[in-house]
Amino acid sequence: MNEHDIFEEMKKLLDSEGLVTARLVESVTKTSQLTASTVPEIQDLFRQWLSLVAREVKRMAEPGKDLPLAGTAGMIGISPSSLLSLLLFLQRTGEISVESVRIGQGTGNNEDICDCLLSKD
Repeated sequence: MNEHDIFEEMKKLLDSEGLVTARLVESVTKTSQLTASTVPEIQDLFRQWLSLVAREVKRMAEPGKDLPLAGTAGMIGISPSSLLSLLLFLQRTGEISVESVRIGQGTGNNEDICDCLLSKD
């Protein structure tokens, strides 16, 4: 490995450490913001919203029929990951039964990571 290659590898390492640090700072900031807003009124509003969205998911999840995640999530205004979480919640509470899951090709993107941290130069 020559000097230029070593320099490029070090640069990549530093760039990735910068992204990890930015993600950590973002997580800590969001956590502290959420902690500050966990007053009972906000919790009640969130529970009401979650109940409304879960009811809509339950209405759209017809027994014996497929439920396309991306399309259904788009109609409701949530992410496919959130829809899947709500389906699991509804199953755990006994309101529905998830009988099948079809696996597709992944996008290669981690949906939990902010797009701003994934920019490639």
